[in-house]
Amino acid sequence: MRLLAALVWALVVVTISPASAHQHNRIRLGGAGLANATVLIVRPAEKAERGPGLSPAGEPRARAYARYFRPFPLGPERLRVDTLIAAADSHRSQRSRLTLEPLSRASGVPIQQPFDDRDVGDLAAWLGQGAPGRTILIAWHHSELPRLMRDLGLDPSAALPGRNWPPDVYDWVVVLRFDRSGAIMPESCRLIREPTLLG
Repeated sequence: MRLLAALVWALVVVTISPASAHQHNRIRLGGAGLANATVLIVRPAEKAERGPGLSPAGEPRARAYARYFRPFPLGPERLRVDTLIAAADSHRSQRSRLTLEPLSRASGVPIQQPFDDRDVGDLAAWLGQGAPGRTILIAWHHSELPRLMRDLGLDPSAALPGRNWPPDVYDWVVVLRFDRSGAIMPESCRLIREPTLLG
């Protein structure tokens, strides 16, 4: 009986401990690098009918971002984006990078592509390892954005109507703000509809 109890306890420890340690590590890392940070999230501009690039509507949106985000108007504030992050290129899509390229050229801020589209948990943890006080612009595929928000500490329903980013909506910017300890401030998070960028 004692042997059976020991085996059950060992199984519980093996099953639970790594996940608990990983979760604790992500919380610790997230605090430091997101202190006093603002994270701006957009989806990639409109996709081409074929291939991994942007459509004729997506290309002017990407060019307009070079103006819209330099600096980014947030009420009375004018935020200077100092970090650009896109999902890694794949054979299916290069749109995240292409959406930010005009802004990168205009601002001199390089685009970082550290993770594949589905690796939003790793992205959230990685953000916690950077310098505090940044203004970070992320272009990521819309289907993964609710999960990214959750991993950054925000219930998606606090920013997204219906908890999801609709597949036909391209003109949203989600604003996430973090306090000096790196904890998200839900009351300061919001959804902004872009002005008419293409007119």
